[in-house]
Amino acid sequence: MSVAGARVAGLPENGFAMAFWSLQIALNALWTPVFFGLRNLRLGLLVLIGLWLSVAACLISLWQVDTLSGLLFLPYLAWVSVAGALNASVLNLNPEQRPISLNQISN
Repeated sequence: MSVAGARVAGLPENGFAMAFWSLQIALNALWTPVFFGLRNLRLGLLVLIGLWLSVAACLISLWQVDTLSGLLFLPYLAWVSVAGALNASVLNLNPEQRPISLNQISN
């Protein structure tokens, strides 16, 4: 991710690529505390769907600016796909799992 972002950051016409790159970084950082910290499996899956879409959009926009940078995102897209399947499986196997409330965290 870093190499792809660094390669494209200084190139012209990089607006969409860098916007999607920033979005996928933010969603990536959000998923862990939602899924593991709050144990919110449904919201975690929604975050992962958004992450998958942003990674796919980033890959395409990076590819258009610098082909190698787009190729560097292929393993990441595969990994996010696996993480999404795992999140969906955990949700399916634990349909009654309730998220931790914010009150429980502060105590």
